[in-house]
Amino acid sequence: IQPIPMLEVVHRTHTAHHPDPIDPRPSERGISVYYTDLVYGNVSFAIIADRHWKSGPERLDIIVGETGDGEAPTYINPKYDSPDLQLLGQRQEDFLRQWGQDWQGHELKAVLSQTVFAGISTHQPLPDRYLKYDFDSSGWPASARNRAIDIMRESKALHICGDTHLGTLSQYGVHEQRDSNWAFCTPAIAAGWPRWWRPDDLGLPYQHRPSHGLAQTGEYLDSFGNKIYVYAVGNPLVSKAENRYIEAHEKGSGFGFITFDTDAKTYTIEAFRFLVDAANASQDDQFSGWPVTIHQQENMGKNRLS
Repeated sequence: IQPIPMLEVVHRTHTAHHPDPIDPRPSERGISVYYTDLVYGNVSFAIIADRHWKSGPERLDIIVGETGDGEAPTYINPKYDSPDLQLLGQRQEDFLRQWGQDWQGHELKAVLSQTVFAGISTHQPLPDRYLKYDFDSSGWPASARNRAIDIMRESKALHICGDTHLGTLSQYGVHEQRDSNWAFCTPAIAAGWPRWWRPDDLGLPYQHRPSHGLAQTGEYLDSFGNKIYVYAVGNPLVSKAENRYIEAHEKGSGFGFITFDTDAKTYTIEAFRFLVDAANASQDDQFSGWPVTIHQQENMGKNRLS
């Protein structure tokens, strides 16, 4: 939609502080790239772009915001996936594969990208407006999503992302439920376009609800057929507040915090609500289901958190 010079301004504004890209060659259309890695504090971070090479909806017969109207929520439409569609693109897949096998100078790994590799939203921007297909998510295209996770699994990395305006903690499944990495999609600091995850209200089948018993959690298939285990979700309220800070709080705004313990090889993940008293923060200031500590091995589907 935007001309390439505008994209270059955006890239330079948001990524100029990054380490140099692993491979600085621009993409075929002449757009700069920034995927790279950063080792800091005994942790290696892979920085990737899950929108740069992602196939556009024009590749299929799709009307964004309307496609799926009239379909049953449980129906997985085979027309919306194809092996030739891309998510990360070949260059980033090759980079992730090599990075996942390189353990020099660090004990833990994390992947940073735009958004979660699953369609963890059912309603937007109101809780009664069901939108079956959210092509903005990186759960689409499903085949490319599964290929990326198969590569990422070997790194035992936590996937850290955002952008859905909905905080979630989930574990990916490819060949079976919960066989792959955990993903923390942080709450947006200012959720202007709220999303909800309400599979139970749609009658979507689930299995193995976590031991905390919270609604809208457990093993599901998203609308693209992806296997996901949703452990926690920060669904918003419909705000009627006049004060914009209270409105942001009620709409699910907040922020994430992760403690990397490279000795114990664990990640402690917290999701705080927007109006938090930082000096006296307590568990009540977090969204339901957090905090959570997962072990590195869980990112390969082993030693599962209940």
